[in-house]
Amino acid sequence: MNQSWLSGSESAMKVEALKKTSHSHSENSNLSSSVKHTGPRLSVIICTYDRYEALSETLSVLLTSGGLVDAETEVLVVENTPPDRRLPISVGPPGKARIEVCETVGLSAARNFGIEHTTGDIVAFLDDDAVVCDDWCHKVLHVFDEHPKVMAAGGKVVPRYSLTQMPAWYNDDLAGYLSCVDWSLRPRFLRDGEWIVGANMAFRREVFQRYGNFNTSLGRKGASSLLSNDETALFEQIGIRNVYYSPDMFVHHVIPTGRLTPDWFRRRVFWQAVSDLVAGLVKPGDPGLRKEYGEVIGRLEASRRNLNALCAEPRDSEEFRLQLRGIYLAAVALGGGC
Repeated sequence: MNQSWLSGSESAMKVEALKKTSHSHSENSNLSSSVKHTGPRLSVIICTYDRYEALSETLSVLLTSGGLVDAETEVLVVENTPPDRRLPISVGPPGKARIEVCETVGLSAARNFGIEHTTGDIVAFLDDDAVVCDDWCHKVLHVFDEHPKVMAAGGKVVPRYSLTQMPAWYNDDLAGYLSCVDWSLRPRFLRDGEWIVGANMAFRREVFQRYGNFNTSLGRKGASSLLSNDETALFEQIGIRNVYYSPDMFVHHVIPTGRLTPDWFRRRVFWQAVSDLVAGLVKPGDPGLRKEYGEVIGRLEASRRNLNALCAEPRDSEEFRLQLRGIYLAAVALGGGC
């Protein structure tokens, strides 16, 4: 999947910090899972916030998958929905999975809660709307067994759209904003300009013991914010050369109709800019970005070069690409008070 048009946003800027640390952290590859214990080898953590229908499918497929071996796998659902909206969750037969409630709302807080309430050597995360392939658990463990230098891993995430026909303004490059990646047909370490996504990622537990947990100032908080980059900050510390991509470790990401609108993508891009500012991946008021903003507006149709330029109904995917890039650049400028 080619996402080069996202230059400056989620594609290039969020990985710049990874590039800077990829060599300085090469010593991390000497870390290994040398500490053995009799508990589960793999802890699968699913953080959920008010998406009970999607969670039901995610759990059902995971718990009946062929790659899940009860003796070596624990499944924890971290319920992060506020009490007034909380509903019962069915986890199937006793012993298959358990539920714990994290009262502190926020994806990073929920992930950290999951880390602290599990014991596996390998800690894997699934989104509550991610549907695993049949041998997903086996593939996760296989990566770390076969590659002692791997500290973190992720797999292919394929969108499963709810629409039978996609709108004219949509193209596959937008899938990156839907937490979907497809870097290679063959497993390998990540390269510059690549990343793995939180919907489908796993770590050696030593990573959290050495670098700490996810940054709670980043990551989404409830339904109002699309803040991100909490996992990116952790990958920066690990170093990109210690992160592995396995296409065999794949999941389908269920994309509801509500995300397939121009307004949703505009919000997503705006919050990506905020996330990049908070993480220090872009500089507020950067003259180069301000110049690019003017160039982007100048490429729009003349009749749309006004206050509505970035929110007008896009006529095709190229116009929408320009709108989203303009939103990102404007948000960075506003972040610097320009």
